[in-house]
Amino acid sequence: MSDWHDVGALADLERDGHVIARVGGREIGVVSLGGELRGVRNRCPHHGGPLCLGTVRERVVGEPGHYAFAGSSVLRCPWHGWEFDPVSGRCLDDASMRVAVYPAKAVDGRVLVQA
Repeated sequence: MSDWHDVGALADLERDGHVIARVGGREIGVVSLGGELRGVRNRCPHHGGPLCLGTVRERVVGEPGHYAFAGSSVLRCPWHGWEFDPVSGRCLDDASMRVAVYPAKAVDGRVLVQA
């Protein structure tokens, strides 16, 4: 069974959009999806970019001139824009890639991740 680890202050997550800490030799970030916290390995499998420094936004689908919101959030890598589902870890640009994801929660003003 995995343990819960304190990775930062909830106020920092709310201000910066993420908190990042080293847990068990891995850098893990926590992002908020409309109030739901998700832990994500802070390494994009595409080229190793700092994934959690990217943006969380609603997924957009379509073609030029005809776009729609897909109804789910994505974490977009700041280096090359690859998008990942922060719940499943699945890469939406290349099905052969995924990123590790972890349960996360806020308790007494602190952000905890289970890893």
